[in-house]
Amino acid sequence: MAELRPSGFPEYSPSQQLIFDSLKATIEKNYQSFWYTHIHTPAVEKNTVLLSKNWEETGKQIFWLYWMAQGKDDLKEYGLHFDLTVPFARYTLDRENALTFPFKRYQIQPVRRGERAQKGRYREFFQCDIDVIWKWEKKYLYYDAEIIVTLWKTLEEIFKVCNIEDTPVFHISNKKIINAFLKSIAKGEEESKKISNLIDKVNKIWEENFVATLKEDLAISEGDIKKILDFIHVRIKSVEDLSSISQFCNDEDYLVWIDELREVLTYLEQLREVKKSHFEWEVDLEIIRGLDYYTGTIFEAVFKNDSGLGSICWGGRYENLTGYIDPKKNDYAWVGWSIWISRILWKVFEKESLKKQTIADYLFLNFWGDMKPVFELAETFLKEGKCIEMYPESDKLWKQFGYADKKWIPYVVVFWEGERQDGIYKIKDMKTGEEKIEKLS
Repeated sequence: MAELRPSGFPEYSPSQQLIFDSLKATIEKNYQSFWYTHIHTPAVEKNTVLLSKNWEETGKQIFWLYWMAQGKDDLKEYGLHFDLTVPFARYTLDRENALTFPFKRYQIQPVRRGERAQKGRYREFFQCDIDVIWKWEKKYLYYDAEIIVTLWKTLEEIFKVCNIEDTPVFHISNKKIINAFLKSIAKGEEESKKISNLIDKVNKIWEENFVATLKEDLAISEGDIKKILDFIHVRIKSVEDLSSISQFCNDEDYLVWIDELREVLTYLEQLREVKKSHFEWEVDLEIIRGLDYYTGTIFEAVFKNDSGLGSICWGGRYENLTGYIDPKKNDYAWVGWSIWISRILWKVFEKESLKKQTIADYLFLNFWGDMKPVFELAETFLKEGKCIEMYPESDKLWKQFGYADKKWIPYVVVFWEGERQDGIYKIKDMKTGEEKIEKLS
């Protein structure tokens, strides 16, 4: 029988769901440890909000909702949110008088996108966002670095929890540096945007096709094509070497934006040293982040040994997003990032032999006769914070032990008449077969 579940909408087996829940809890704990506050926004937003910046690509991928207003012709007034950034901008405007800025928030929710499902890419997936928002007259470049360190510490713990033998590499750039460089190459803003879009897709279309498109479709000269290639091939791994990219453009603003990136990286190195975080980062001018609300620092992180799987987290600095929703409210700026939990899970599920199907660590056996003493003992386990499961009926012992084996419950608690009379109970280790005798308190 063909699978009934629609393509691109993942659902997990009990074993997989346990890993997902553990991963989500790990992310929440780390976000909270850096003082981010949890919020939740509806899955549905008005399309005037979702398309406030008239993003052509976003409009193609939104799931439109019909008949939200019963008894009326629905004119596509509502849609499912495409990401969590635009809803957060709307949330800020709705509550700006109640929030204290800078406001630090985290949000873990599913988003939906109408795109082709493929390896590690889904139509529905969880985003795990952190953002800081404030009035734009302040730069607060420190937050760009703090968020990267927050994500590194989070990913480091995720890899331990999931037994991932890999490490994330952070690729960092600045959208202002890229825009200033392209402005010196392109003939006008429209051509600059086309080149930017091509750079964003260079790994998907291959470099030879990238070069051919620049030459044949945009009539970019051989010299400028070489300059573009040299620019996007830049990889810098120390703050001291950042000045080497000043050669690409003589524009005064270009040098200002290099200094801005240098300040972020300096904060990053200081935080990394204090927190003893030995993560890898590099300046990568090929990083564009196609969504055009990014206006400053941008970054992506990939698996060092499996970069072909794509980004596992990404984000950047953006300004004026609230102004597209309400032109009178264009005085906010913020920086934010997101972990793509579904892509990490794909890697975990690919390599793991998933067997455990319950959070329970102890199975209490069910014997013939009065079960009240067993229930009372089980209650003491619960009060100690232990996870238990009760076998539902009196049954043959081999069936009850088999149930524990199939669900990978590590321990079985034996408390029958003999144990009760002796004032003890037994804990059987299902892996080793050893029994431990405990006295009743």
